Amino acid sequence: MSREVFINAIPGETRLAVTEDGKLVDLVFARAHENSILGNIYLGRIEKVIFGMNAAFIDIGLPASGFLAAVDGQIFDRDREKPKPIGELFKEGDSVVIQVTREASEGKGAKLTTRLNLTGRNVVVTPDRPGISVSKSISNQVERERLEAALQQYAHSSLGLIVRTRAQMVSAEDLQREAEFLTGTYLDIEASQKTMKPPACVYEEADAVSKYLKDRGDSDWQKIVVDDRAILDKLLKFCADTMPELATLFELAEDQAALFETHDLEEQIEDLFQLQAALPSGGYLIIEETAALVAIDVDSGAHIRDRDPEALAMAVNEEAAIEAARQIHLRNLSGQIVVDFLPLKRRDSRDKIQYVLSAALAEDTTKSNIFGFSRLGLMEMTRQRNGESLAARFISKNQPARSIQSVAIDMIRAVLRELDRNPGKVLTVQCGARLHVALTGEMQATWQSLLDRTGPVVVLEKRTALAGAEFDINTTKN
Repeated sequence: MSREVFINAIPGETRLAVTEDGKLVDLVFARAHENSILGNIYLGRIEKVIFGMNAAFIDIGLPASGFLAAVDGQIFDRDREKPKPIGELFKEGDSVVIQVTREASEGKGAKLTTRLNLTGRNVVVTPDRPGISVSKSISNQVERERLEAALQQYAHSSLGLIVRTRAQMVSAEDLQREAEFLTGTYLDIEASQKTMKPPACVYEEADAVSKYLKDRGDSDWQKIVVDDRAILDKLLKFCADTMPELATLFELAEDQAALFETHDLEEQIEDLFQLQAALPSGGYLIIEETAALVAIDVDSGAHIRDRDPEALAMAVNEEAAIEAARQIHLRNLSGQIVVDFLPLKRRDSRDKIQYVLSAALAEDTTKSNIFGFSRLGLMEMTRQRNGESLAARFISKNQPARSIQSVAIDMIRAVLRELDRNPGKVLTVQCGARLHVALTGEMQATWQSLLDRTGPVVVLEKRTALAGAEFDINTTKN
């Protein structure tokens, strides 16, 4: 089995795709205008204490105030103690150091906690929670003792360490280097608080692509191909500090202008925005996101009906369970999810499909719970919310069209493709009013990044004859 990683970077967006024998199995988008704050640490100011909600709203310097529940605003032994009410913890005007645990979403501010974590590849630093704890998933007692001994010198009265599952068999030197880097980072955070006034950001988490490499990077990958020299240099430096074993896998793409097209990734990504997802047998899934839940319907398509309906249903359902897990992960579907598999009469058949779905979701780092088949024959499950779904990020709300930001990124990609095909030409990009407003307003920095990359060979014009989100590219001799 061949696992390869491809990283495509253009002004405004960087994409990371992981393939398994050519098939897309993981996908990360990092967009400049989205400004993710997940994992960031802030010095905030208590704006309001809400006793009825047992929570506080905190000014962290962003348009929407963050939300801090009382249970997330203190450290206590959940088995022996009851949490203190919010009124005993904070009063309005207090300064507090907090970390973002969930992005802000429509109508809700970011979710916050005072229990800070600095997460590395193998080690997590836990301020105000001293001691060393080793992941329960590491069952070998000799290995547990080795890991604890390797990090003993880095744990002290105000700082603890958690050894992650992936630390098994990692050398003591690598663990110590990472622990030293993380503890040093926290000491810098602690020192910077003394010179800042709230609200202020005291620590920014790595971008989505770098974070994915840190959390999921595997030395068993065959290669990591990057199509941009600046991004390649940035990632090489990041890996040298945190995971040097990955540094040897990087290479610059030979065809830098069409990396994703060459490896059939553009089409696979576009398929994720469609309602249907094909199955190998000729059947398909129909995936619909609603306000209440996500519904996935299994259709056998033109599959030949044989004499054993149960055998047919099992064959299609097994394919559907595997593909449903892949789609749930790639599309970042969450909340309540129901899957309408083909009808199965036997209990052991239903149990097997549940097992196949569970096994297919095992590598998904976002927690899922499968509750089994309901009386109506629907497989019921939940998946923890981890940001917006792919469709919510890229499709305009209340209409089946790409968001204006997504159209702008598509246009930038089209400009770069046209310049590669027509070197020495000047491009005039004509666009509708809405797109022009976006490129000269909220996405002006992204447009400027394109001009910095291409030079003065791209001209932007507003054209009233084009609809708001339409664009046209014309070439002339330089």
